[in-house]
Amino acid sequence: MKKIERAKAFLQDHMDLFQCPICKESFNKIEGNSLECSQGHSLNISKKGTVHFLTKTMSNDYTADMLSPRYRIAQAGLFNEMLEAVYPHIDATTGTTIDIGSGEGSQLNYLSQLGLKGKQIGFDISKDAISLAAAHFDNAFWCVADLAQSPFASEQYDTLLNIFSPSNYKEFHRMLKSNGKCLKIVPEEEYLIELRSLLYRDREDKQAYSNDKVVAKFREHFDDTQTDTIKYTFPLTLENYHDLIEMTPLSWGASPESIDYARSHPLKEITIHVRLLVGRKNQI
Repeated sequence: MKKIERAKAFLQDHMDLFQCPICKESFNKIEGNSLECSQGHSLNISKKGTVHFLTKTMSNDYTADMLSPRYRIAQAGLFNEMLEAVYPHIDATTGTTIDIGSGEGSQLNYLSQLGLKGKQIGFDISKDAISLAAAHFDNAFWCVADLAQSPFASEQYDTLLNIFSPSNYKEFHRMLKSNGKCLKIVPEEEYLIELRSLLYRDREDKQAYSNDKVVAKFREHFDDTQTDTIKYTFPLTLENYHDLIEMTPLSWGASPESIDYARSHPLKEITIHVRLLVGRKNQI
């Protein structure tokens, strides 16, 4: 089945998962290759099987030049151990899961390999990210979207994945079913510490890292928060190492000289150190 036909079938069967980002009304039909709402707003379903839900142009730094290396190193297994620790916290493995800020799709795909089934949606504000996800993976419906103009219906989602991505807790609670779960991953102080030490060897202020404020904000919005620390080292080939430099936002704040220095001093391993936050929406 072609990607566009697969997407149309998914949308036809699961229109209840979406709302029009323009008027917030429900979608009620597919006309040709367009998804239409009850107020007549129409959104194109691309040949890649994706939908662009953004109502305005949005700039971001997550381009194909950054996301392709991320895809390669993810396929090499950089985040596998982290995701293996996340998976047991997904109660509704046959329910509806949405990956918020899915990037190029590797994380949601690996969870599928671990056993995640049911309806799966991945979205990102980066068109390049969703193009890569749609090209590589068919386990989920992929779309370009922003929670500020949300195309996702209320109280339809069992599990929200929020991995290395910003949060919108008002939207999270609106989207979650009663008793649904939000699983959030945030970096801890030793996340990629070896690379940070190379890129910012002349800036001590950049070598310390804390996400305590992010954790505190999560706790404000979920009364019964569970936390788990995940820490391991991942061996790097030279190819992995260069992909790591290209894919991480750590490089954005480093000087060209520091990036060159890091490239010429390849690491043999890298530390993954994150905190998993698990919050459950109170039953109504």
